[in-house]
This record gives sequence, C-alpha cells and structure tokens, in this order.
Amino acid sequence: MNYRIRYHPLVARDLNAIVQWILDYAGPDAATNKLAEIEAAIATLKTTPHKGSLRDEIAPGLRAIPAGRKAVIAFVVDDDATEVLVYAVTYGGADWAMRSSARSR
Repeated sequence: MNYRIRYHPLVARDLNAIVQWILDYAGPDAATNKLAEIEAAIATLKTTPHKGSLRDEIAPGLRAIPAGRKAVIAFVVDDDATEVLVYAVTYGGADWAMRSSARSR
C-alpha cells in the first residue's frame, strides 16, 4: 500500500532556504543534487512510512529520518488516512525538533 505525501505549508520555504544556502556556497549543481537527495528520501515514505526515529517527546507521532549527509526530514504518519505529513526539512544542523514542534500545533 502506498501512502500519500502531504507537506506542511512552510516546507516549501524550508526547501527554498536549503537550495539558496547551497547555491551560495557550492553552486547550482550541488544545490540541485541536494534537493534531489531530499526529494528521493521523502519519496521513500510512500512505501515505508514508519521508518525513522519516533520522537513523541517533541510532538505526538513525530518521526525523523536523515536525507543525504546533512538534512533531516520530520514527519508524522496517519495510518487511517494512509498519508504522511512532512512537517519540516532542515539542513546543516538547523533545529528540526523545535521547527517540527512549533508546526505540529
């Protein structure tokens, strides 16, 4: 069974900020490659939504997985709706836990 992927409205801003940051220091090829890595990691949640570390102490049902070497994807799984809601995507040590907690309210 495949789960549908949904995004918190601010995830687009997360991804844009990551791309801009990488563009500034490593150029367009690196930014394109990193975005593709992140998108590929998110796509895996369609078939394996329950992977990653469960972090209930941050927000109920919150999970986190790495994407590439420096990104973190934070999400929750709704089995009844068969969907994954991506709360945040962070990069380079940004505080994914605080961002996810604030967005889960």
